Amino acid sequence: MRCVRVLVGFCLCLCHSSEAQSAYRRVAIPEQAYFAEPFDGALDRNWVLSKAVKDDQLQLLRYNGEWVIEDSREPKLQGNRGLVLKSPGKHHAISAYLRKIYHFTDKPLCLQYEVFFRKGVDCGGAYLKLLSHSDDLRLSQFSDATPYTIMFGPDKCGSAHKIHFIFRHRNPVTGAYEEKHARQPEVDLTDYFTDQRPHLYTLNVYPDYTFEILVDLTLINKGSLLEDMDSPVSSPHETQEHADQKSPKHGRSDGPFTMSPVSAVGFELLSLTGDVMFDNILVSDSLEVARRWTEDTWGQRKTPGMIEKLLIATVKRPWLWGVYVVTVGLPIILFISLMWPDKRFGPPDQDYYYKKTDEPQPDRRQNREEHVTPAEGLRVSCTFSSEWINILSS
Repeated sequence: MRCVRVLVGFCLCLCHSSEAQSAYRRVAIPEQAYFAEPFDGALDRNWVLSKAVKDDQLQLLRYNGEWVIEDSREPKLQGNRGLVLKSPGKHHAISAYLRKIYHFTDKPLCLQYEVFFRKGVDCGGAYLKLLSHSDDLRLSQFSDATPYTIMFGPDKCGSAHKIHFIFRHRNPVTGAYEEKHARQPEVDLTDYFTDQRPHLYTLNVYPDYTFEILVDLTLINKGSLLEDMDSPVSSPHETQEHADQKSPKHGRSDGPFTMSPVSAVGFELLSLTGDVMFDNILVSDSLEVARRWTEDTWGQRKTPGMIEKLLIATVKRPWLWGVYVVTVGLPIILFISLMWPDKRFGPPDQDYYYKKTDEPQPDRRQNREEHVTPAEGLRVSCTFSSEWINILSS
């Protein structure tokens, strides 16, 4: 039974290490960021609940869902807090102004935030909007009709799991605003919605009209705003040619996708499942600022190692335990059996047999070197293997 106890103890040690806890450390707000929100304290007054109404006469609020600040309930990060969408089946809307207006220039846009479906998700979105700057923008009237420049984040509708990246821009030729949708990544996104773990969503948009989408710092989608959208943006050359053909006196255009500047961030959502948590929102024009912010926030969660990933995989695939026992357990049992054979086994006329007694035992001369043949080792291994199987089946 010695090898069985060793193997069981090893497995218990792994399970215990995978549940190790750590205390959350508050993070400093980077001064260079246009917006940074860790939700470490009470909901800041900068956040404004929408008071938009769905009936002017009855003055019924269009967005009656509740928002609260709560602990994340993560066993590995005690003390962390976040903004929680609480009311299932209700419309929610909340927004906050940036520190300063973001203009799309020669620097990248770095947008990231965390989403935690604490109860899973049946149907609903968890995307974030960057609201377009205008003199008419009133956060208290934020609604689905409020102009936005970028919408980004996870969304589940029916059996489809998506990560949206949509941007609106003014066509420099027609003057009309158009929505452009990034094509969905080819990877399976299901686990991000069902594993009930927080995930970090990152969008980087570069001045050369390219973009990257990452989840938990892993690249899952990239492309060109000119080519890899469901409705591609015309190239600068094509736009200028079209403008010249339409009106020789039109002059040069501003480029293919001069996006509207951004002055606020907001969530405008409907989810059939409540308890959706948002955390650590960042808007920046510096990849270095984004990297440091990620280290200070997401970096507090230790990335699962290989052993922990194997244990996590058994939650959805319990049959993997059988594979682990065969591939890991049996070699360990065989090794222990060959190196330290249990002397309580065997016929009583052999030197390695003993039984507990109060009488003194005569010294027996043994060979200086003990040799266990492969056949004997296999026989002992089979004995312990049968005991291990009996324990698992009991």
